[in-house]
Amino acid sequence: MTEPSADLVVHRHGLPSSAAPTLLFLHGLTDSGEGWPEAVRHWEDQYAIVAVDQRGHGRSPRFTAEQLGSHPGELMVDDAVQLLEQLDRPVVIGHSLGGAVGLSAAVRRPELVRALVLEDPAPLDAEEPPWSPERGREYAEGLRSSREAADEEALFRIRKEQHPDWPESELLVTGRAEQLMDLDYLRHGEWKPLTPWPELFRRVSVPTLLVSGVVSGDAAGELCVDEEMERGIAGIGNPHVELVRIPGAGHCIRRDQSAQFYSQVDGWLARLPRG
Repeated sequence: MTEPSADLVVHRHGLPSSAAPTLLFLHGLTDSGEGWPEAVRHWEDQYAIVAVDQRGHGRSPRFTAEQLGSHPGELMVDDAVQLLEQLDRPVVIGHSLGGAVGLSAAVRRPELVRALVLEDPAPLDAEEPPWSPERGREYAEGLRSSREAADEEALFRIRKEQHPDWPESELLVTGRAEQLMDLDYLRHGEWKPLTPWPELFRRVSVPTLLVSGVVSGDAAGELCVDEEMERGIAGIGNPHVELVRIPGAGHCIRRDQSAQFYSQVDGWLARLPRG
């Protein structure tokens, strides 16, 4: 079922929220709330699932010119908090930009979040400029092949060539998400919440699992949680934060190494305190 909530498009799956705990899915940059078919299939018999098209993505509202000039990443955190206020303390599962948004929302309003699962999250680095139009133009150019696909058959073929090892159910939905992207927002080049990751990981007070790939081999350059961030998180020593690495995975862990991703997350969810 798809419905609007807080002006955003929200997709609901699984069990009724009155009968099961809730998972809130926050997708990454250029993805959408429809980009979780394997996660839905895996968890729909155990949880109520809410997957949102974040602002500028999927079929949710575009950013206005005024919003683009007022830190879009912070507005996405506002959106997430507004959605969390309507839910019953979900476990937030966020990938990449969605991980940064979920982490920022949990730091701002920890009473609204039961726990966090962050799939190679992409919060702002302490030395990273929040705004880079050049980076934005590069990302927009990277969507050209999907956006120019003549039909769904061509789109599927393009996505299969780009990601031959992904589950096939993930290919068309991610390609459609690229076609629906708010290009003004993408080209603007400011996407992330403004709080750098060291402060976020010092302040987070809910159980938090980071899942990333192994920082070696061809996929290492894709990873947001690199060796420097891993050392920094270890140095912070926040007892709420746990990091696991999955061999053979790049930035999209649940698509690159699905079985290992779900096994790790399921085991961690099973150990969460009740309530």
